[in-house]
Amino acid sequence: MTNPKRGELEITLGKQKYKGKVTLDVVMRIEQSTGQGIVKLAQTLSEGSLTTTQIVSVLTTVIRAGGNDLDEKEVGKAVWDAGLAEGLKVMGQIIAQVLTSGDDEGNVDEAEQLL
Repeated sequence: MTNPKRGELEITLGKQKYKGKVTLDVVMRIEQSTGQGIVKLAQTLSEGSLTTTQIVSVLTTVIRAGGNDLDEKEVGKAVWDAGLAEGLKVMGQIIAQVLTSGDDEGNVDEAEQLL
């Protein structure tokens, strides 16, 4: 089970499911690999100007942060097999997660430990 309050998300590319994670370090790596700030990247996505290289780079960073040992070639194949539209959809989910993260209030795991 993923916990969005901890930056966790489930990434689905075709029939493959991966656990992803968004942290400050991941956001910084995304910005470095794409050469754009995260808000500019969101704008690039909304304008339809995102490159396949950017999609694969972002997805690889988030999927690897989720504990998966995949390289860009493997993620690129997963995106291609699932379709670029699916890759764009996942990018939207990741950017939404980035823009709404940073608040640990309501952390499910911590609440369960207190019970």
